[in-house]
Amino acid sequence: KMKKYLFFLGGHDAEMDEIKNLLEQEGYIPFDKGLSWDNALLSSYKENLNQILDDQIPVFIELKMDCEYPRNARIIDHHGERAGKDMKTSIEQVADLLCMQLNRHQQLVSANDKGHISSMQKLCATDKEIQEIRELDRRAQGVTSADEEKARESVEKHLEKIVDDTAIIDSLTNKSSAVFDIIYKKYRHIFIYTPDGGMHYSGTGKMVCNLKNIFNEMQFDNPDIKYWFGGSLPEQGYFGSNHQIEKKKLKKIKQFLT
Repeated sequence: KMKKYLFFLGGHDAEMDEIKNLLEQEGYIPFDKGLSWDNALLSSYKENLNQILDDQIPVFIELKMDCEYPRNARIIDHHGERAGKDMKTSIEQVADLLCMQLNRHQQLVSANDKGHISSMQKLCATDKEIQEIRELDRRAQGVTSADEEKARESVEKHLEKIVDDTAIIDSLTNKSSAVFDIIYKKYRHIFIYTPDGGMHYSGTGKMVCNLKNIFNEMQFDNPDIKYWFGGSLPEQGYFGSNHQIEKKKLKKIKQFLT
């Protein structure tokens, strides 16, 4: 007998799409507002939350908890403090909840969400499998062919190498994943500045920790600054913010160049 779980989906990427497929195959009809990853608020489902019955168990998947919710709710996430190489991804947590085993495709989707291409390679993923999963992820995030072209132009014309292993890119598209996928092999530290005023980083876990500390300090003076992080920490990870550090300041921060 199916437990009375009610699933609420967060921002869409390849993992969230596969979670939705998995739930539907098991007979569940998840609530899905088609949210973007950077605006996945629980309050988007406020009307639905008011209709939850006492014997139903809501399951919130990768949602920012910005409003009140039932005390018996299950929260599933793999970002922020829940991220890490030894922590289960969201799709793994959903599979555990439903006592299911992930198939090969789902395992690769899970690995991609945890540690991008390097984590898929640890599962002996073929080049074809990696390409398919990365394309799925970009499409689910809303990356268009125009974004892909802008990403290529950004790398070709707007990349500044600070030192041999560190690059800053002024992206022509807000879809940073399209840029990261082009140059992930070439640099240890990659900083992408997007037209919407955001800054995105991919690289070492140490760098993610440095950025967290810097942005925590900046939030005291500007509470509107937001940031997020995740990945296969403490080894590798990513960091993003709606605020950009000045490039000249970035270049002067010595711990960035170690």
